[in-house]
Amino acid sequence: MKWFLGIDVSKGYADFVLLSEKLIQQEDTFQFDDTKEGHEALKSWFEILFKRHPQLQIDCAVESTGGFENNWYALLIRLSSKMALRITRLNPSVVKNASKAMLNANKTDSESAHDIACYLKRYEDQVDFSISNNHYSAFRALHNHHDMVTKQKTQVINELKQLLYTSFPELQRFCKQGVPSWVLNLLKLYPSPEKLAKAKAAKLAAIKGITLEKAEKLIEKAKNTVSGRRTKTDEFLIIQMAEEVSQKQEKVKQLKAYLAEHCLGVEKDLLETIKGIGSYSAAAIMIQIEDIRRFESPKSLASYFGLHPIIKISGDKKWKSCMSKQGRPAIRAILFMCAKSAVLADPHLRNIYANHRSKGKSHKQAIGVIMHKLIRIIWGVLHHAKPYDYKIDQQNQDNTRPKSSNDEVRELENKRRLQQFDSEAPISRIATKKRKVHATSQAGNAGLLRDLVHEPD
Repeated sequence: MKWFLGIDVSKGYADFVLLSEKLIQQEDTFQFDDTKEGHEALKSWFEILFKRHPQLQIDCAVESTGGFENNWYALLIRLSSKMALRITRLNPSVVKNASKAMLNANKTDSESAHDIACYLKRYEDQVDFSISNNHYSAFRALHNHHDMVTKQKTQVINELKQLLYTSFPELQRFCKQGVPSWVLNLLKLYPSPEKLAKAKAAKLAAIKGITLEKAEKLIEKAKNTVSGRRTKTDEFLIIQMAEEVSQKQEKVKQLKAYLAEHCLGVEKDLLETIKGIGSYSAAAIMIQIEDIRRFESPKSLASYFGLHPIIKISGDKKWKSCMSKQGRPAIRAILFMCAKSAVLADPHLRNIYANHRSKGKSHKQAIGVIMHKLIRIIWGVLHHAKPYDYKIDQQNQDNTRPKSSNDEVRELENKRRLQQFDSEAPISRIATKKRKVHATSQAGNAGLLRDLVHEPD
């Protein structure tokens, strides 16, 4: 006998709904607090339930809610060692979509817990109940904090550049790719053109990154500034922003160093054998992957990172985008930098990059191809637990036969095996052209496709 327990987690408490195999609710919805007493109450409830039904097995599920579910998930894992429990963590979007499919419009904690239990029953064969190693997931909070600090730094930099445009425009040309450290140090000492114009070139050259020649040019530009606004408030704000950017840059370096040093594991070492992936990048990637067994194929891993192409075919039309860009953009930014490094360090990947550039792709498009290639390599390295060997990838690439136009013709013929094209079918103009092209190619007149005289009626 199997029952299904849906748990809707809120901040500080959770709602529980228990359903039978026939989706009949076994008792009224109940609620426990996320405290020691609440956890003990849930444990006692399980003990009583299993005494009443010794042959019972319960599948339990919580949704990923930004960490609020972690305490309940950990408790259920501990209880599963002594009780007939299976535990999983569900993506809220899949439960939501399944609820929509059942036309459930109400949205309460009880209804959400009920939807989770229903999802467990209806999609039991597709739910993964395996408990993966949480070694890398333990660093997720640290990595999320790193991403947050990085975003804050970018926001302050954008505000600083906007302020410089009106109060100190001569420095704008040096800030096209972020704000260099020497510009930040310069602004801390000379936050306005007036103060910089009075500075001595020798003192200015003492700042790391500024030569004596550059110092003289900066002073000259400050004297001839076109600044449209010069106030004490702007000077104060520029100093504050420059200091804040420096602090956040230093904090980002510390977080990266800590992650690279302390997030260790066999999987991370394997990723570091791939040229272009360093210690921090390998740690960040493994924090997102956690366990490669979660992904049955390279395609599923690429989809998880939002690197898969979107292809839509509906009736007469076909749409294709190069990259879905779904999921977290921060991890794609890391893979982007890894791809750029890999092109420089790995001759095999450099050849792939050059091949796509020769076909007319832009630099970023070709780098996108390398990002997708890296994901497939990452999956292969982790799945087979072997260091990266470009020869293996080269062999796999040689064995992969690209889909030809003949394959598309055979696919179309297979679809129409039960009925040939009917000239009386009420199809669209585009579909009519496609059928004429197909008929012409079958007749061996493919070279006359654009000659309307030779197209079949």
